[in-house]
Amino acid sequence: MKKNDQVSQIVSLIFAIRQVFHEKMEGKACHKASPLHMITLRFIKLKRPLMKEIADYLTITPPSATALVNNFIELEIVEREYDKKDRRNIRIVITKKGNDYLAKNIKEILGRMRKNLEKLSENEQEQLVNILGKIMESHK
Repeated sequence: MKKNDQVSQIVSLIFAIRQVFHEKMEGKACHKASPLHMITLRFIKLKRPLMKEIADYLTITPPSATALVNNFIELEIVEREYDKKDRRNIRIVITKKGNDYLAKNIKEILGRMRKNLEKLSENEQEQLVNILGKIMESHK
């Protein structure tokens, strides 16, 4: 197979597998948590970001980020907190309820992903980790 054909096939497979994983992560057991919600909550937990940082991280507009965060605030999984160094800045922080929500959903997602990846041998899983790791290293 020619290199261009392989690249095309890899891209097609990545899009297809992304859809499979997306569908599995949005199953009934995941408490209606979308992958976007999980990615955003994890970012908030790790960074305690400003609203603009959330928008930049997700590559969405600030109004879209505000709508997403307002939804989280209504669910009481995040809250706004004044920055201690500069009270003009408002940081978004995860609440205890948000931490519990995130942990529960991640546990369920990992269970679903393990089921999908059981189709691969231990050696194939190791190879996949190495391949994905190399791709991620090139983006640092």
